[in-house]
Amino acid sequence: MKKLICTLCILVLLTGCVEKKYIERLGIITVIGYDLLEEGFLEGTLIFFQFDPNANSVSQIITSRANSAKGIRQDANLKSSKQLVSGQLRLAVFGSQLAEKGIMRVTDTLARDAAVSDLLYMTIAEEDAKSILSSNKMEDAADIGNYLNSMLRKNIRNEVLPYSTLHQFQHDYYDIGRDPILPMLNLEDGKPVLRHLALMQDDRLVGKLPVKKGFYLKLIESRFEAGHLEVGLPREIFKPYFKSDRNHEEIDKMYVTFDEIRSKSNLKLTSPDSLEFKLEVMLEGRILEISDDLKIQDPKVVKLLEEELADLIEEEIKNVVEVTKEKKVDPIGFGQIYNTQRPLKSKEEWREMIPDINVEVSAKSRIVRHGIIK
Repeated sequence: MKKLICTLCILVLLTGCVEKKYIERLGIITVIGYDLLEEGFLEGTLIFFQFDPNANSVSQIITSRANSAKGIRQDANLKSSKQLVSGQLRLAVFGSQLAEKGIMRVTDTLARDAAVSDLLYMTIAEEDAKSILSSNKMEDAADIGNYLNSMLRKNIRNEVLPYSTLHQFQHDYYDIGRDPILPMLNLEDGKPVLRHLALMQDDRLVGKLPVKKGFYLKLIESRFEAGHLEVGLPREIFKPYFKSDRNHEEIDKMYVTFDEIRSKSNLKLTSPDSLEFKLEVMLEGRILEISDDLKIQDPKVVKLLEEELADLIEEEIKNVVEVTKEKKVDPIGFGQIYNTQRPLKSKEEWREMIPDINVEVSAKSRIVRHGIIK
């Protein structure tokens, strides 16, 4: 009983030792951007909230320069009356020049900071991070940081973008046989938009892939549960099944939009010696829209659509794999599968093997519903 009383007294005394932080005196960093300057200097762009009732704006932006990520925050503190803290940091944006050199000098610091969440989103700016974070086109969001964070979360939830948190990046970076992949931000008419995915070789940006091609990347390595897809199929094949002549003769593609996509994939190594993989993909989807007046109620048309869609998926997957082979990156995780049968000594060993990968792709598709009007 005496021990319990003593323990309670010590806990009460320790509670009084905790440093008090008044929220009115804090600048809560929500987004931070990093750019590489000459001679290796870093430029940081910080967006932070302030809860001062006398302030004209709740959101502020500061730029600072230093040689390290910690130094950027220290330099920023010299430019603000608020104590800048990173406990609510939600997004980090890396300029393309820094990303081409490698972003681990910053991400390692973020990962070691106990105040920064592992669920922090990471992106690459196609130009520089400062331009993205300085944009004032943010729809109805409170600030540009809130807009970017909402845009990323929505597209990850809709399975358009890969899961790109600090935790996922660190996992893929240290895992032998896999490379990270991150979304890229660009400006169109001064507004931040998502157009590409960054192909990373370890922590370095070495190439990019259109976001729409990312669908096929995800199709290989995981399953869809609610995705959507727009494809262009050859019009000539479907001409005998057009109901009217309102079709667009000058366009050689018939565009079909699918939603409620469900998919399963099975990727396995069939020959470790010749690096041959076999990929089987099964995709189900509902037709949402067709650009031409097609006899969609005809079972022959549905079967033809399924066959053409399967052929297109096979072709697109092969194209995506060729791009990753050319850049010597492995965002799919072929190396992880290989490593389970033939243990690799290092990431570099697998890096040199990537161009020799051969993938046999077999895709099937099934249209589960069509003609639905919303």
